[in-house]
Amino acid sequence: MARKLSLLGAYGHPDDEQGVSGLMHKYADAGVDVTLVCATRGEAGEIAPGVNATSQNLGQVREEELRCAAEKIGVNNLYFLDYRDSGMMGTPENNDPRCLWQANLMEVTEKLVRLVRRHQPHVMLTFDPNGGYGHPDHIKIHQAAMMAYFVAGDARIFPEQITQEGLPPWTPLKLYWGAFSRSTFQRYAEMAEKAGVELSEPMKQFLQRGTPDEAITTRVDVADFVDLKLHALYCHASQMDPNSMWSKIPERIRREGLKVETLIRAESRVAPFQGIEDDVFAGIE
Repeated sequence: MARKLSLLGAYGHPDDEQGVSGLMHKYADAGVDVTLVCATRGEAGEIAPGVNATSQNLGQVREEELRCAAEKIGVNNLYFLDYRDSGMMGTPENNDPRCLWQANLMEVTEKLVRLVRRHQPHVMLTFDPNGGYGHPDHIKIHQAAMMAYFVAGDARIFPEQITQEGLPPWTPLKLYWGAFSRSTFQRYAEMAEKAGVELSEPMKQFLQRGTPDEAITTRVDVADFVDLKLHALYCHASQMDPNSMWSKIPERIRREGLKVETLIRAESRVAPFQGIEDDVFAGIE
């Protein structure tokens, strides 16, 4: 009897899952066991106006927001690794001994390996080496996820998980990095300009950071789940600043950009796939 397909995503903060919320829901709806791992609770982030949150309770608020989003997406298993948000690169929060950036990489990896062995994902998702835009927590969870992918199947690594916790070694078959294609960002900019939205210089520079289209290996059609993606996004109310540039872009434009989720197939233990994938489980039987 074939075992159930399984997917695990490892990210840094509540709302990081939004880049893959459509595919997570698509696979969960098809019976795939979906696990989401969040390393921190986003305690160092800015708080959107009109939200009942303070710097003292922000972590608790954002945990509740992620639980709301995960339920809408259909996530089966949600875990927090209990590190503190490290803040943006170069800020004082980077030095907090509780933060993910200061954590021992092997310690973070050990926590992820435990969850990989427990849930036995065929496919793992995480950030690219730069964490999308250089956020220290994104970079650290990328590093830990890469290590977990390679060592979780080796019984010599963290053997106490096997002997004391009864977790068998498990070797995931594929690992993907999230990616926003450059052409998609360009279309965003063009549609915003046509709609009369003036993009700030920082936003223009951000939109130029997209992944070159030739590096994209995987495009998952999630057009049927745009409404669900938005409902899950709205759970993250403490991060929905109505004055942000993203909020000023008309919803019809934002909806267009939510129809396809793009990824880079960074590692694979299955036969090479020719052309652009439309399924992260392609090649897995």
